Amino acid sequence: MDKKHQSKKYLTIGKAVKELKKIYPSLTNSKLRFLESEGLIMPGRSINKYRIYYKEDIEKLKFILKMQKDLYLPLTVIKRKIKSNEFKKFISEDKSSESIQLKLSEEFKPDYKLKTFSLGDMKKKFKLSPSLINDLFKNGIVDCKKENNKYMINAGDFEILKIVSELSKYGIQVKHLKIFENFANRNSSFIQQVVFPLLMSGKKEFQNKASRTLNKLERMLCDFQELLIKKENRKFMEKYK
Repeated sequence: MDKKHQSKKYLTIGKAVKELKKIYPSLTNSKLRFLESEGLIMPGRSINKYRIYYKEDIEKLKFILKMQKDLYLPLTVIKRKIKSNEFKKFISEDKSSESIQLKLSEEFKPDYKLKTFSLGDMKKKFKLSPSLINDLFKNGIVDCKKENNKYMINAGDFEILKIVSELSKYGIQVKHLKIFENFANRNSSFIQQVVFPLLMSGKKEFQNKASRTLNKLERMLCDFQELLIKKENRKFMEKYK
């Protein structure tokens, strides 16, 4: 750590997670390390080589987590905005992540919804076999449409392919993932019942509210499910201590 930053206040990774957990209960040290590996944040290092997070790092983390939670955006989109001059200007002017989110959230929405990827490129990128891809289509886990003689998938399914690729390294096959697809259908139906009355009003303000409510419920239920899984796994591990 250079002398220039020695006097600046900072948080260790443990304290940074503890602080942010007040808003994002499921946040872990591993999540911060993952964001670092993806190039979204670059924490400093102490004399002992421990990760340290300054105020601007915490603001950046708040922005990343809020964009994921409220707008369910892929990291590629968030990363592009973080590297923009506009974002750097907000940070340099000491504006909070809340201010940044209010100004930029509308810009994110269309970019995420319209972004598509070539299925052929994704096969090469994640080294997925044709049989695995076919199984994903057959089981309704990934959707595909034809555009200009190319098969395309949307941004959400790109993230699914990425995770499926990683899971396959542990011997987890598509047939094992079907239970999660069934779970997703049930939870989606539950959320849709909550927002349906807002959509039926026909008023734009209520439709916008429905969209915000849907995004919020998605993230809350994902966090809830993650916490339940971790709880059960802790019980499992305790049996073998």
